[in-house]
Amino acid sequence: MKLRIQNIVVLMLCLFVFSGCGVSQDNSDDALSNAEMQETDIWESTQETDEEATVVAELGSEELLDAFLAGEIPAFYGDGDEGSILFDQLSHDEDEWDCHSVGERIDLDNDGENEQIVNGPYGGIYFDARDGKVYVLAEGEGTAGFLSYAVYDNATWIVHSDTTHAGRQTYWLTRFDGGGNIVDEFKLGAEYWESADGTYDENSDFTYRDEEISMEEYEKLIKEIFGL
Repeated sequence: MKLRIQNIVVLMLCLFVFSGCGVSQDNSDDALSNAEMQETDIWESTQETDEEATVVAELGSEELLDAFLAGEIPAFYGDGDEGSILFDQLSHDEDEWDCHSVGERIDLDNDGENEQIVNGPYGGIYFDARDGKVYVLAEGEGTAGFLSYAVYDNATWIVHSDTTHAGRQTYWLTRFDGGGNIVDEFKLGAEYWESADGTYDENSDFTYRDEEISMEEYEKLIKEIFGL
């Protein structure tokens, strides 16, 4: 009796093992097939991405700026992980205070190629196309950092200014030399916190490149840089 039971148990174990192997093999074949399909899809997707990247990298600066304005490529805030933005993400509603519109193209970083000005709040945003990508060169930073540009000393300077707050006039000027590289920058300003009429006079504090200057020198620089 024991021998018969043992034989039955052995037979059942064999059937279970063989049956399990069959299922395992089928599942293995299916898994292999799915893996091959996924690998093919990934390869094709990678090929398409590489081809698109190659095409974009071969575009000139004007074409890259056109592609950005068309919403086809983003603009990056830097070479690292600073993020990016699409033109369509900006507000274009003329009834809204933060409406953006396409402005002129001029050389803002002194590299011989035009950058794109997008008009908007606090002076808007300046976009630079280089090395197969579009980058944010500069943007308005509120009423204490209004964005503009000036041509001074045979170069174009990016200007952030604060001229709407009481007691001060401040200008920060930055000169680029292509490639997003800053080659010179300085601060020009006047402080007159205790002025009775809200304007500066001979007794106010004036600075240029961290050095004290006179009111006459300050006004001369303002005229030379901004034509005011």
